[in-house]
Amino acid sequence: MELAVQIPSYPAVQAWHDLQQIAPIAILAVAIMVGLIVDLLLPRGRRSRAVAAIAVVAYVLAGADAVWHWSTGGGDLAYFGFSSGDRFALYFEVFYAVLGVMTVLISEPYLERRQLLGPEFHVITLAAILGMMALSAATSLVTIFLALETFSVSLYLLCSWVRRDTHSQEAGAKYLLVGGFGSAFVLYGMALAYGAAGTTQINGIANAIGSLTNPLSNPLLIVAVVLMGVGFAYKVSGAPFHQWTPDVYQGAPLPVTMFMSVGTKAAAFAMILTIFGDALSHLSGAWQALLAFVAVCSMVVGNVGALAQSSLKRLFAYSSIAQAGYILVGVVGGGQAGVSGVLFYLGAYLFMNFGALAVLTMMSGSEADCDRFNDLDGLGYRHPALGLMLTLFMLSLAGFPPLVGFFGKLFVFQAAVANGWTWLVVVAVLASVVSVAYYLRVVWHVYTPARGRREEPAGAVSVVVVAVSAVMALALGIYPTLLLAGAILGSGPVLASGP
Repeated sequence: MELAVQIPSYPAVQAWHDLQQIAPIAILAVAIMVGLIVDLLLPRGRRSRAVAAIAVVAYVLAGADAVWHWSTGGGDLAYFGFSSGDRFALYFEVFYAVLGVMTVLISEPYLERRQLLGPEFHVITLAAILGMMALSAATSLVTIFLALETFSVSLYLLCSWVRRDTHSQEAGAKYLLVGGFGSAFVLYGMALAYGAAGTTQINGIANAIGSLTNPLSNPLLIVAVVLMGVGFAYKVSGAPFHQWTPDVYQGAPLPVTMFMSVGTKAAAFAMILTIFGDALSHLSGAWQALLAFVAVCSMVVGNVGALAQSSLKRLFAYSSIAQAGYILVGVVGGGQAGVSGVLFYLGAYLFMNFGALAVLTMMSGSEADCDRFNDLDGLGYRHPALGLMLTLFMLSLAGFPPLVGFFGKLFVFQAAVANGWTWLVVVAVLASVVSVAYYLRVVWHVYTPARGRREEPAGAVSVVVVAVSAVMALALGIYPTLLLAGAILGSGPVLASGP
């Protein structure tokens, strides 16, 4: 007996339409293949710079394509509903394109100084950003998980980039184990959600759950929310699932710490907004309570833990934990105001956190990273502009007006208060006050006279990247509507409005 297999029709016009929806992702995929070919053909001494140039061109083209599609109103579903080119995806694609360009320009002088040059670094970074872009464009649980693993595996490799450094190898191993653990929670939760809804499509899951009389009484869905919530907490470095973060941040090379501190967080929140805010929006009563608990733990543990650190990289790890808590306040708040607040905060975080770690990367020597507070002593006197920019980044992270970090907190807090989460905002404000102490500690060392010789910042191009980040942190604070308008238009998934 022969079984007839129905093959769906896929005309060339539809194929071209679908390719246009994921053009930024396709550009990076082509760049990866070209980079690998160049690695085979060019002499050893020219490979890294050539692949770095290819990566920069790819990021610029991907970002330009995303901006062009944005200007035309955004795209729609592609590849049988597995991906999308809407403005939510485009917002993150522009975000990652900017992150990619800045990462290449900051990391190349560092890798040369540490004798770690290798074209594979930029190829793996391209693969990581490809996965992040694919995740933000995903409209199916299958696509989300594949994209999640694409960028996760790439980051495991980047964390262990320094083969001769046991700390780097340890960081990669820890991240691999913990990342796999978190992915397992997410996958099991996805499986239960699929079992309850009968589909992996985000819209299909939302419709299936919405048709239930009382979805919160379905034990399968509640367990799915808990499992995915735990997995998401691992990915965003949310307490009490944060223990891996300080060790991985400290052990990884500074450019990797710089890249993953921003990229991983943005990708994880894109996943949270898509799954909880869209697919499981009818279960907001369950996931809002879970994320509120994680937010409180993150803000308390992150800010208190940072006070006791003697390592700059560990301080930024605990700062990242606290920042995840603030962003979760916006997710819990919900509604379009909450989503746009989260997108604005992530855009602000790109410039202020990346800029601060970029300064540390520039100050790193040929043997060791800039990881001690004393390494910053006298920076404000030897290089006033660089010291001033680092000060600006730290004040922005602390939430001082009129910098962009202040408005990032303001918008997510407003959304939470408007939807009845006032107590959560009170905790967030108190936690923000605590954070001022350790952020100003960094500033104090910048203007403390140095004893002995200090490393000089390397790379004129790196200085330009840091300067651009500083200008954006200030300009978007003075004119926050420049970024807020994009965040509002990009707020595709609409979170539950709350009580």
